[in-house]
Amino acid sequence: MQKFDIVTIRLFVAIVKAGSINEAARREHIATSAVSRRIGELEALLGVRLLRRLPRGVEPTPEGTIFARYGEKLLGDLRHLSNELRDFNCGEKGEIFLATVTSGILTGLPTYLADFGIDFPGITVDVSELTSRESIDAVRDGRADLAVVADNIARHDLDHHVFCDDPIWLVTPKGHPLIPDPQNPQPVHFADAIKYQIISLHEGGVIDDLISDAASKLSHEMHPHVKVMRFGSLRRVIAAGLGIGFLRRSSVEEHLPHMNISGTPIADDWAKRQLLIVHEAEKNLSSATKTLRDYLLKKSHAAAAPE
Repeated sequence: MQKFDIVTIRLFVAIVKAGSINEAARREHIATSAVSRRIGELEALLGVRLLRRLPRGVEPTPEGTIFARYGEKLLGDLRHLSNELRDFNCGEKGEIFLATVTSGILTGLPTYLADFGIDFPGITVDVSELTSRESIDAVRDGRADLAVVADNIARHDLDHHVFCDDPIWLVTPKGHPLIPDPQNPQPVHFADAIKYQIISLHEGGVIDDLISDAASKLSHEMHPHVKVMRFGSLRRVIAAGLGIGFLRRSSVEEHLPHMNISGTPIADDWAKRQLLIVHEAEKNLSSATKTLRDYLLKKSHAAAAPE
């Protein structure tokens, strides 16, 4: 490599944020060996070490911290330049990158995007399904213009708008004493639910964080015997009778008629959750991005309005 290139700068910034070359490579969908090679070439070009290898992961050297700070600013400036150029045609043309959590896809988002494509054929929307944390990082790194994320994720300096309500529900096998009448389920208090065997979902994920925090406030230690990574896996092991669990409403309702599960809202205030649309400061958005954001908010709010 004879000179800086944007891909390498973006990769280095991603490594510093993730604290891991492997994790940065996974998020960027690039082979770990290719990422390592690029960073090695960058260090050779600069004549300094940018990363310090640790037993688990990496951390930036003082020189690496400086490079990451300037690299992040450069990526932001390039994104703002791209936004301004997109605005040249009054926002009716362009390409928008949208990151979303799985719950966003399970709400009306796919339908809204299909309608948007009909109403604004000159604007292309590229969608990536990520976790809330990955989506936030994508917006801050300039890889996404908008993101649909859980409301309990740290958003730092990003602007946000309520996309839709998506509360936490209790999910049990049919016939469970917590939901004796599935046709007329009543909200259940979390303190009553944790008396039963709980299945853990994606340890360290946003739902797991909510459940762990709520249990801690009740001085209850969680010791799940079954841990799963995906919503579908959780529904299946609950249907088999291995325990109870917690999911967002969007991940439960449509499965109730054809699975051996029942669902009902958690009565506690902390369970009344929302999905948010987040983005950079308003002044940094392209007209096309504003158009999509406003369209999605209008659609979701109209869907939630009482008839």
